[in-house]
Amino acid sequence: MRNFIVAGVFRPLVAEVLLAIHTFTDANCVVVGGSKEMHILRFSSLCSGYLEADFTGPDDDRFVEKVNLLAEAFADLVLIPVDTYSARMTNRVRDRLRVRIVAAPDSPALDLFDNKWHFYQFCKKHGLNVPLTRLVDSKYDLDFAATASELGVPFVVKPICLAASTGVHAVTSEADFNQKILESESYRYAPLIAQRFISGTDVGLNFLASGGKVSAISIQQRIVQRRVGSKMKFIANDYLVEVAHTLARESAYDGVMNVDARIEDDTGKVFLFESNPRFWRSLSASVWCGLNFVAECVDPTPAEGIRMLTSGTADIYYHPLYSPRQWRFAVSDRGWQGRMLRCKMGDLYTLATSSKTLLLEKMDHSSQVMALCAR
Repeated sequence: MRNFIVAGVFRPLVAEVLLAIHTFTDANCVVVGGSKEMHILRFSSLCSGYLEADFTGPDDDRFVEKVNLLAEAFADLVLIPVDTYSARMTNRVRDRLRVRIVAAPDSPALDLFDNKWHFYQFCKKHGLNVPLTRLVDSKYDLDFAATASELGVPFVVKPICLAASTGVHAVTSEADFNQKILESESYRYAPLIAQRFISGTDVGLNFLASGGKVSAISIQQRIVQRRVGSKMKFIANDYLVEVAHTLARESAYDGVMNVDARIEDDTGKVFLFESNPRFWRSLSASVWCGLNFVAECVDPTPAEGIRMLTSGTADIYYHPLYSPRQWRFAVSDRGWQGRMLRCKMGDLYTLATSSKTLLLEKMDHSSQVMALCAR
């Protein structure tokens, strides 16, 4: 039986990968965490062991030593770098590790796709649709009048290398720009990009490639429900399939990638915003609907053509303990969906994080209702 080392800095991404692994195998999974927020995963039933390391360089030798010791103890050990930080560390010490490493982007690919400005330039070079974008060294170099004249209002300001929407702000007026960015002591991000705002429907492109050849694709759209929570729906989109092939082919890409995009309301044209050369937060949604990107990384399905996920819907927030209609299914289904439900039901970490998310959703929903009533 294969065993796994799952390395990462961002807990939600590591947790998603652990869940994806346990839907196709009962393997041991040792987590190597690169941040303090990872500690809580020690209490997850999906985690067989936990190590901590500084992924920026000081612990490279220690990481190699620990991984190689685990390779002696566990048969057929596979290392999965979950995010860009773990991928960069793995690239530095790859030649010294005695384990199999799944396909992951090399350092030049990370420099290219983990930078919003470099991604924009790459897309422009290869004829892909991107909103008009300008690079500025800092917020003090962003002239509101000139930017508004060129990009229109609202326009979006973003740091070029941060994730999870950190520092992203849609500027609606000069007063808004002055208050939220220029005069804000907390807004210290640099360099930045200013980008034309696109009104439309957000979609996400996910794909896996090896040597620039795409082997799996899913395209997802979040559906916000009237009740608490939201769902992920998988759709077909020929243009985004073309995008996946272009990005992979023209960069000789290895590994998984998530691309944020939007379908413009007025034209139906798809615009690309940024790329994430790593696993993504809603990974389990595609697993639920039949395409397990982690399993494909470990053992690609022998099949003609490319694995495509173009339909299906997954509830990405509700824990099965809060959904009684899934209880019988969790007991009787012997496939990947039943395994996923049983993994979630038996894991205190998953229950705790789901409960927190639902509580925050309910509080947000209640505040929206109160605001409507106060009008």
